[in-house]
Amino acid sequence: MNQGLQEGERDFGVKVRSILCCMRHEPSWSAEVVALCKKYQHQTVVGIDLAGDETIADSSLFPGHVQAYEEAVRNGIHRTVHAGEAGTAERVKEAVDNLKTERVGHGYHTVDDEALYKRLLENNMHFEVCPWSNYLTGSWNPDTEHPVVRFKRDQANYSLNTDDPLIFKSTLDTDYQLTKQKMGFTEEEFKRLNINAAKSSFLPEDEKRELLDLLYKAYGMPPAAPAGQQP
Repeated sequence: MNQGLQEGERDFGVKVRSILCCMRHEPSWSAEVVALCKKYQHQTVVGIDLAGDETIADSSLFPGHVQAYEEAVRNGIHRTVHAGEAGTAERVKEAVDNLKTERVGHGYHTVDDEALYKRLLENNMHFEVCPWSNYLTGSWNPDTEHPVVRFKRDQANYSLNTDDPLIFKSTLDTDYQLTKQKMGFTEEEFKRLNINAAKSSFLPEDEKRELLDLLYKAYGMPPAAPAGQQP
């Protein structure tokens, strides 16, 4: 896979990075996942993730996952965790406090715990939001307000993303159109959240700065503060 990504970069002039994923129901795999992250850390791999069924009791605290994330911290491997999509705000808290995640995949139920939500806003935690996926999987009822509207209203650090695009037969534009037509998103908000995405990416600082410069130029915006986790 690593070789294929490198060949794709060369042949098509794009930059591609990967995040290797642990699965909640298989903590025995996590040591191998973090070992692969370490092996390819300076090639295409930029981070580790944890996904799967959040309803599995205490799955964030399984020793295999915790040890893998501790190893990631020791080796400077970036960390994200799927949490708070179908699971409760407690899953998000575990991801932040026990797994030391730098970003939260979905994270919608964070808003159910106002103290936690306030803390993550203050700490500029990045939320990876996937509304179209949430609609298709039933984790969001379209008759209710999607939590991304709250994120937008609170000027949270979040981005719009695809989720299993091959399975859902969708592109990023699908999420743009959904949020624009059904949630009142504007081009200015899309610009803001894309800047958020770049600043919260797991790229090295020099590559992050390069990406931000491209975005600022494309958006006709003046260059802002140095690259980092602050939007």
